[in-house]
Amino acid sequence: DEEIKEIATGLPVQAESVVEVDLESQRSPLTTIGMFQYESFSISLESGEEKAKGVRGIGWGESARVDNELKRREGYIISLASKDGRAVGVGEVSPLAGLHEESFEAAGSQLEAVKAFLLSAEESDLPKIYAKQILALDGALAFCIDEILVRSGLGGSSKMSSVRSGLEQAMISVAAQIEGFPLPQALVANRRNSKRLALHRPLARLPVNGLVTRGSTIGVDAKISFPSIKIKVGHSDQCEDSNAVVQMKKGLSSAIRLRCDANRAWDMSTYRSFVQELMSKDVLRFVEFIEEPLQKQVVGGQWLFSRQITTLEDSSRDVSYALDESLADLAQKHSHNFDLIAHDLQAAFGGQNKGSTNCVAFVLKPALLGLELSLRISELAQSEFGISAVFSSSFDSGIGLAYAGIVAATSDKLAAVTNTPRFPHGLGTFSLLGGDTMSPSFESYVSKDGFLNVASLSRALYGLSLEEISGRLLTREAEQYFDEPSVTSTESESYLATTSSTSGRDITVSVALPLPFSDSIASSRFTDLPQMSRWSPWLNSVTYLDESGLTEWTLNIRGVRFSWRARSEVITEPRGIRWESVSGLKNEGLVEFEPVTNDSCMMKLQMSIILPYMMVSLFQGMPSVVQEFLQNKLLKWSLEMFRDVVKADLALERGDNELGDALFGAVEGRANALEEALSK
Repeated sequence: DEEIKEIATGLPVQAESVVEVDLESQRSPLTTIGMFQYESFSISLESGEEKAKGVRGIGWGESARVDNELKRREGYIISLASKDGRAVGVGEVSPLAGLHEESFEAAGSQLEAVKAFLLSAEESDLPKIYAKQILALDGALAFCIDEILVRSGLGGSSKMSSVRSGLEQAMISVAAQIEGFPLPQALVANRRNSKRLALHRPLARLPVNGLVTRGSTIGVDAKISFPSIKIKVGHSDQCEDSNAVVQMKKGLSSAIRLRCDANRAWDMSTYRSFVQELMSKDVLRFVEFIEEPLQKQVVGGQWLFSRQITTLEDSSRDVSYALDESLADLAQKHSHNFDLIAHDLQAAFGGQNKGSTNCVAFVLKPALLGLELSLRISELAQSEFGISAVFSSSFDSGIGLAYAGIVAATSDKLAAVTNTPRFPHGLGTFSLLGGDTMSPSFESYVSKDGFLNVASLSRALYGLSLEEISGRLLTREAEQYFDEPSVTSTESESYLATTSSTSGRDITVSVALPLPFSDSIASSRFTDLPQMSRWSPWLNSVTYLDESGLTEWTLNIRGVRFSWRARSEVITEPRGIRWESVSGLKNEGLVEFEPVTNDSCMMKLQMSIILPYMMVSLFQGMPSVVQEFLQNKLLKWSLEMFRDVVKADLALERGDNELGDALFGAVEGRANALEEALSK
């Protein structure tokens, strides 16, 4: 329909041409969770123009003090796939001290419990994924994750906020693929007000703010001119804070705005002094807002949201402020129950209070609040209170930043509908990371003027799985998350094979076969790659793309096409060839022909492959079945057919047509058997 057309193409349509879609009347695709994996990562943090190791004063409470330094960002990347293997999504679980209650180790234990449940449960006990309902982000996603956590023996506790957030990320990615759209389009198409949203052009570029942390040199990433800069203030000398803001503004153009984040550092007097100092230096007019300037307001030993807002309003008469920690505290108070949270927000900012507040923004951290709750709060703020939503990082790696950016773009699309002002989003923490979990990195999707290319980023995230990331992850050396490698072997007079795997889908196969011709003949025939399909009928084609050895490979297995590009190198000692894929199906290998006599050699092949979920699903969803097929049929028959094809060629070349024809007949029979096995 026209709505989907607009979402897919980015072209606006006229109001009268929009067809209203009744999402509830459409049968939602249904699948179950089939695979779950996770792997740890550890990335260094760097601050200042000289990229000194470590970042000071990040987090909340005591963690926000300038003498608190964090040198590494640790977490986990999870990967979740549908039972049929046709959809896979990744998510980030990276608890941050001072924000999350759970530690890195506790999050790992919780992920292990989830993995144990998902891998051992009967199919009837696995949670169902109703794609449209999950993508609506109006409560169904939280219900599904609660079900997973409860059945994993963890309960639905909000204390596992980083784990919940990572599961949310992976699940909405899977749901979007089931629907057949990149995530931003899928989220917009399934909003309750999707008809109104379809009248506005999708946000292809999302503004991002830069960051100056506590104790760092004044200056931001010179490679990017952000439209707004956040400066961490508070938890140190107030005069130094105001001077830092003034000095920062002197080095920036008048078009670049500032925002200050005090992380609840000040009492009312200090806050007012800070504001007055900025006013006296004519800098306050460039400040978008001050985040959480006041200390936590406690009455009778209990924090009260209403008192926090009243005190902020009384002390912010001539300055705009934003909420951050207060929203997280409110969510925790109500165990992330949106209805209860909304009730308190309505009492503070709705009704007769609407439009009379100095609160201009809700700062929302998806890694802490979750994607679903963050978006629901942003919609409430924009549609009911006229308050903007700013999505902010918790110093996530690129995976977490990508999801935060995509949900922020969805929120900004609603802001366009409600005419709510929009601010740059707090995703500039990538500049403090010494590495990334994405490749290309998240930073590569941010333009020189500080805008995130949401469309390109969402395409990179679509169908991304752990095996495409794991080779780049730096991990804690002591952490081991997989069982001991499993090894199977096959021996016969002519064929030797060994297969090993650590996680089930990463398979390394070593095979060997004696050949009745020289290593020179074997190597010259085998390294003529376009001839591969003669002895490997499961390959559709192998084509050279350039003179450097870049080749494109395609194959069909049970009606599903797989392809990849690889670089290869012919070797001479011993003769053979090595290759490694550079895109598509991940694999690498080495074939060597070791001379035995002048007229015989031993062919040795070692190949490593990471099986796509789709390929596993074609073999009863069992990696062990794929291993068996790969070792004892696909490679065994291919090597034997290579031997017989070369023998037939040599027979025909010396005029022995009878032997050549007989050998080709045997090869054809085996090829037919292999093709039949691949088509079942």
